[in-house]
Amino acid sequence: MKISDFKLNRLNDYVIEKELEVKGNPFLRTPFGMSTEGNQVSAWRMIYNRIGVFTTTYGKNFFGKDDMILITVPVTDSGIHPLAQDQPFGWDGKINEFTADMAVCWAFELLSDNEAAEFMKIHKPSVNFSYLGSDGPGEISVKFNGEFWVITG
Repeated sequence: MKISDFKLNRLNDYVIEKELEVKGNPFLRTPFGMSTEGNQVSAWRMIYNRIGVFTTTYGKNFFGKDDMILITVPVTDSGIHPLAQDQPFGWDGKINEFTADMAVCWAFELLSDNEAAEFMKIHKPSVNFSYLGSDGPGEISVKFNGEFWVITG
């Protein structure tokens, strides 16, 4: 199923659907999940983890579960440029609305929840995720619509 075929466009609705698809099959994995666990990954570790792509067969990594998400936050439609220069960010957790919120805070160096909420409502940022799942490499783009994250591509 392609993202464009998905009826619901809210990111967390899509995340729940993807989790259900792999439930009960230990050979299938998804980079999507409701877990908020994870760590920002250093540039050195991102290089090391990319080597894992060579130990992956048909998108199935039989040698470990240490997959990494690459996150890029582009310029907002209102013209605000991210302050962080070290993009893409590496993330070893799951893709969901929490992670999108956190990526915006990293990119624009927002420190408080109130500051982040106000920024997101006004500037409606986007976040791009690149990942390797059971179906192979993939990408998903999301945008904050003023209330929640929606899939744009």
